[in-house]
Amino acid sequence: MNIINLKNKRGQMRVIETIIASFIIVAALSFFSIFAVSPPSPGYEMTDLEKTGYSALHDLDQQGLLTPLIYQPRWNDTRAILKMTMANDVYFNLTVKKLDGSVSNAGFPILFGDSNTFEEAKNVASITYCLVGTGSYDPRILVLELTRG
Repeated sequence: MNIINLKNKRGQMRVIETIIASFIIVAALSFFSIFAVSPPSPGYEMTDLEKTGYSALHDLDQQGLLTPLIYQPRWNDTRAILKMTMANDVYFNLTVKKLDGSVSNAGFPILFGDSNTFEEAKNVASITYCLVGTGSYDPRILVLELTRG
C-alpha cells in the first residue's frame, strides 16, 4: 500500500508543477506584452498630421488671424504663427493659391524645415483649406503639407 500512495503523491505533484509552470508562462507573456511597443502605423501618422494641420488652420481662421495674414500678404508673420501653432517636430509647407490656380506666395515660401524634408519624408499629409475673403468674393486656397522630422 505504501508504494501505491507514494505513486499517487508523485502524480499529484506532477499535476501541481504543470499548473504552476503554466501560470508562470502566462504571467511572463502578459508582462512582456505590456512593455512591447508596436511601431507607428503610417495610416495613423497621416490621420494625426491631417487633424493637426486642419485644426491649426481652422483655429487661426476662427480667431480672425488667418484672413488678414493671407489677404494682406504677411508671409513671415504667417510662417511665425504656424510655427508657434505646430509641434516642434512637425515641418510644414504652406502654399496660397488663387482661384485661377496661380500661387500668391510665389517667391516667398511659407516653410518650416528644409524643402528636401518633404521630398525624403515617408509620410506627408496634405490639407486643403479655403478662405472666402473679405468684402468681395475673392477666395484663396491654402494647401498645407505636413511631415514629422
